[in-house]
Amino acid sequence: MKRFLTLLSAAAVIVTGTSYAFFDEVILLKQELQTWETTQAADFTAVVAQLDNITAPVFRDVPADAWFNPYISSLAEWGIVSGYRNAAGQLTGEFMPGNNVTIAEALKMAMIAAKVDLSACTAPPRHSEAANHWAKVYVVCAEQMGMRIFRASAPSLNAPAKRAQVIAIINDAFGEDVLPLYSSFRDTAGNPWESDIAYAALMGIVSGDTDASGNPTGYFRPDENIVRAETAKVIYEKIKDEVKSTTL
Repeated sequence: MKRFLTLLSAAAVIVTGTSYAFFDEVILLKQELQTWETTQAADFTAVVAQLDNITAPVFRDVPADAWFNPYISSLAEWGIVSGYRNAAGQLTGEFMPGNNVTIAEALKMAMIAAKVDLSACTAPPRHSEAANHWAKVYVVCAEQMGMRIFRASAPSLNAPAKRAQVIAIINDAFGEDVLPLYSSFRDTAGNPWESDIAYAALMGIVSGDTDASGNPTGYFRPDENIVRAETAKVIYEKIKDEVKSTTL
């Protein structure tokens, strides 16, 4: 119970930048209490309800039982995503998990997740679309950081991001020194971002497609569009890997 009260107190003052492990702790405690209810004939209904309020879905189109709920809800709680806004700039309460993620959106999510210092990105953007784009500061940061996706023929900021492109964006945002690896997926040989895919797979960030039974198919589909829910999962896994690497 003392641990529960400590977590509730922390939740009252949580702000962007708080430890990513916080919500994992809350979820774990909830599971422990539910187990205790079964094994010890105790009633923790009220306590579990309060924990549900902390970790409840934050978007009306992200159901509690959806596979992507833990990833999107966690990123929202950590201040990495906030969902869609209307013409007046007000939040609509929707995340649109099935929508394609754009290059600009992927760039923003990756940079916030990597805690890039946006205040240092003040130079005029070189990208032809960026000057009047909402993602201008993220593009400037990407250019200053030497992000590979903007080195040659920069893609349109509003274009749907490809699965391989998002992996490369995330690797660069986190400052990863990607080794020249060969991917084991059947459909990534010769892809410009093959090493990024191989590195992400090696670190457990991505695992490729599975069949109806959950078995790996060996395919990654690097040049297909990636949706917002999938992007949230990849970024979540990247953050989890970062936390693990800094605590070991």
